Order: sequence, then structure tokens, then C-alpha cells
Amino acid sequence: MAVSIRTMQEADIADVRRVARTTWHATYAGVIPEPVRTRFLDAFYSDEALKRRMGGSLLLVAESERGIVGFANFFESRRDPEEAELGAIYIMPDAQRTGVGSMLLAEGIGRLAGTKRLFVNVERSNRNGRAFYDARKFRIVGETQELFYGHALTTVKMRLDLACRDAE
Repeated sequence: MAVSIRTMQEADIADVRRVARTTWHATYAGVIPEPVRTRFLDAFYSDEALKRRMGGSLLLVAESERGIVGFANFFESRRDPEEAELGAIYIMPDAQRTGVGSMLLAEGIGRLAGTKRLFVNVERSNRNGRAFYDARKFRIVGETQELFYGHALTTVKMRLDLACRDAE
């Protein structure tokens, strides 16, 4: 599958929302109740929310001949210019394990000039997500219990040291 990575445009909002809904329901069925997933998706993937994120963060899409098959959202830290967060990286289930996630991650890292540490939070039971980050040398740096729209979750915080990658 030939894929190109580019900056998200306003015309991509419906496709990004489709990717988010499809992947969230596939990933978290049996972990997060459906009403909780839907409330989150409605809030964070509305037109208004996505437009705000486009203006205040780096949103990349992965596009193939089938259309948008994934996206990633990176946020630069407001308190430390050497840190950034990967807020989301979602790949359609039938496009997972094809290199799309790696392409999005690499492009995002390449665009985060001066970033030395990249953080990501992942739900502890999300085995596929954790395996993705483990394979790319992210390390666990903490774990948090939180209420997510009233549902208890355990979130693992992971860090990738980019300065070490530059030295390799």
C-alpha cells in the first residue's frame, strides 16, 4: 500500500473522525464501555475540536489510494521546549502493521525541531499500542489511575529519548 504523510487540512475532518471512531471502538471494545467511548469521541473529534487542534498542534494524516487510513497528533510542551507529546496515533485496523504508524511517528518527530523527549500516554490494557511503542524504544516512566468520563482506567506514560537516537 503506497502511503503519503501530509499535514491535515480542514477538508480531512470527516475522514479523521471516521478513523478515530473506527479505531477507538475496535481497540477499546471490552475495555471502555461504548457510551464512554462515544462521549469521548463526540467531544474530542467534533469539527470545532479538530479545528482547534489543527491551529494549536501538529496533525498529520496518512493517505493511500483508499483515502485517509491514519493520523497522528503531536503537541509541543508549553513548559519545556525540549519536550513534546504524541496525543494520538490511530491507524485503521486493516492498515495496521503495514508501516503507516511508523511513517506517521517518524514524520512527526522530524517536524518537532529541538525536541529531545517525546511522551505518550497509553491505556495499560492496550497491548497493540504498548507493543508499538516498546518496539520503537519508548520506555515506561509512570502509571496513573484516572477516571475517564466516570470509567476507571490505568494509563501508562512512556517516553522516547530522541537525543539518544540522534547519537546512534
